[in-house]
Amino acid sequence: MLCSHGHHHENCEHVKKDEQEMLDRRLMVQALAAGGALTLAAPALSGCATNPETGSKQFLLVGDSQLSQMAASSWNEAKAKLPTSTDPRYLRRLQNIGARVSRGANKGDEAWDYAVFEKESKNAFVLPGNRVGFYKGMMDFADNDDQIAAVMGHEVGHVTGKHAAERVSQQMGGQLVVAGGTAVAGSQLQKSCRSKAMNRIGGRTREQVSRQELYAIQREYQRCMQGAQYNTRLLSAALGMGYSLGVVLPFSRKHELQSDRLGAKYMHKAGYDPMQAVRLWEKMAAASTRKTPEFMSTHPSPARRARELDAYIRFQEKLGSQGWQNIKLPDDA
Repeated sequence: MLCSHGHHHENCEHVKKDEQEMLDRRLMVQALAAGGALTLAAPALSGCATNPETGSKQFLLVGDSQLSQMAASSWNEAKAKLPTSTDPRYLRRLQNIGARVSRGANKGDEAWDYAVFEKESKNAFVLPGNRVGFYKGMMDFADNDDQIAAVMGHEVGHVTGKHAAERVSQQMGGQLVVAGGTAVAGSQLQKSCRSKAMNRIGGRTREQVSRQELYAIQREYQRCMQGAQYNTRLLSAALGMGYSLGVVLPFSRKHELQSDRLGAKYMHKAGYDPMQAVRLWEKMAAASTRKTPEFMSTHPSPARRARELDAYIRFQEKLGSQGWQNIKLPDDA
């Protein structure tokens, strides 16, 4: 996704709440809501394998067909609720560019569904099942077909990189981690309350403890348990925030940078000028009104994307006939 709905992102205009609900990859929510079905399918699907396009290892709990089925309803709802363009200057242009880029990604024999939404936002997105949506404002913002191909290549990169499946799998795993950590901590806090109450009683029998003291111990125990429950909720929120900032957001930024490189690779193979991707992000940076710090955003800053793409493309060009084989750079970790 070129822009992240729900975040202040470079050059992205605020979209209405109903658009956010449709276009913010609702399949993740659907996948988590259907956790029972996905969990049962996980043993057959999960495994750590190397993605041939990115060269990175991925642990996937869901398959492409599952995500495609879940994304279908979001895609149909988007096309039903948002006005779409039938103007051939937009739709046919997008289809032609998409066909070239998909061939460059060796996915030209697959079915693709393209839509141009009558919105001035500078945005584009992809959903599982090869469903690509462009906002009219994004196409108008691009200076030429090569820059539209840069965005298209980026979206195709999300598909070949299996980023949706990886994000859903990560969200599912993250929920288990947070829930598990909260449960252990909550159990320890409650155990501490019981220990305090038992220490107050000591070795005495119930008959040896006065009714007044017993009531005092009970009140203290109840206050302790209420505090334990409150602290457990705070811990759950803290763990969730820490997981989001420490793992989920950097992980999605990694996806965006991977897709940028994959997009440049597919542009080259499709006969487009990859350096136009750099020009596009420089233009986005110049028009940026972004205020969200990068470490709290799901997307890298446009200036960083331009710099990293420039370095990647120049490195590939130096390799000559050996270039454009993968998306790695010598200094990649």
